[in-house]
Amino acid sequence: MGKSEKISATYSVRRYTSSLDQEFIRALKIYNDTVSTETKTDTREITYFVDNTDDRPREMYFFGLYYNSKIIGYFQCGYLKQTKTLIIDYIILGNEYNHNSIFYPLFSLVQQYFSDNLVDIDYYVMEISIRSLEENVDKESYYSRKWLTSEDFRIINVPYPQPLLGISNYESNLDLRLMIKSSHTLSSIKVSTFMSIVNDIYTNHYIDWYSEFMNQDEISDYKEHINEQLNKIKESIKDKQVIELNSIGSKDCEYYLSEKCQYNSIKMSTAGFAPTSSSRPKRILKIISIPAIIILSLALSVGTYFILNATKLINENFAPFFNAIASTVTGLTVFFFSNKKD
Repeated sequence: MGKSEKISATYSVRRYTSSLDQEFIRALKIYNDTVSTETKTDTREITYFVDNTDDRPREMYFFGLYYNSKIIGYFQCGYLKQTKTLIIDYIILGNEYNHNSIFYPLFSLVQQYFSDNLVDIDYYVMEISIRSLEENVDKESYYSRKWLTSEDFRIINVPYPQPLLGISNYESNLDLRLMIKSSHTLSSIKVSTFMSIVNDIYTNHYIDWYSEFMNQDEISDYKEHINEQLNKIKESIKDKQVIELNSIGSKDCEYYLSEKCQYNSIKMSTAGFAPTSSSRPKRILKIISIPAIIILSLALSVGTYFILNATKLINENFAPFFNAIASTVTGLTVFFFSNKKD
């Protein structure tokens, strides 16, 4: 049997509070390269709110997601103070890191961040797409709803139109659903609670965000657009007092539970583990390199001495000098490799 080696992985999250942070720029690049146009917020707007989060009806949070000290993802959310709701805007992992084993510890750390900082959260929510494979659901929505279902999020089975992401992003007005999680497992939610959350999202997340980038006429038009979306929701639940929530086991195809609504598991599986590099090749290289460099330096010193001595350019008094060179090179080599990280 082969020798056992220690295998370890580290996970961490970091909140960004300045657009000048180079790590934030790297995280934003992952976001920009991953999110589809119809669900993408302008990166210039995100950059603005990284630097301007004070004195608003909701506080924005921007996180980098790290695996083995390498930034691999981006997490954006807003805390709505009125309903104590945390709305998740984006959960992004780089393509080779879309695994359950990566997502769950990182999402746990995000939740721990809010717990440690005493942020009083009654509900976690996220807007998700209900489109099937044939309808070309974006990968971000697929991964998010699959991960969150296992985190005890439930689908609120009521039409939830996503407002325009800006006054001119017409592709973004999608028919979505909200996924919701609380400190205790939810099986239903009162209509009054649902509508208070939706009002909070529409008013204090969308209007508050986009008002920063619109003139007064555009703000007025956007508020009218928001009211139209609210009326659609109210119409769909006018005869309800309570809304039942869907989870795994739902008979509805639109929640990716039947064969034709599933992604090809080979192409879109979230099982497995993240790629990692073994330290064994580096260790072998270190073991080989140290004696090789020592021998080379000794040979070079001795060879140089004999050449110079043969040409009468040097005498025996210089021998200690070459020995000193060889010893110095050897010492520096050992020091360099002993301080090199694996």
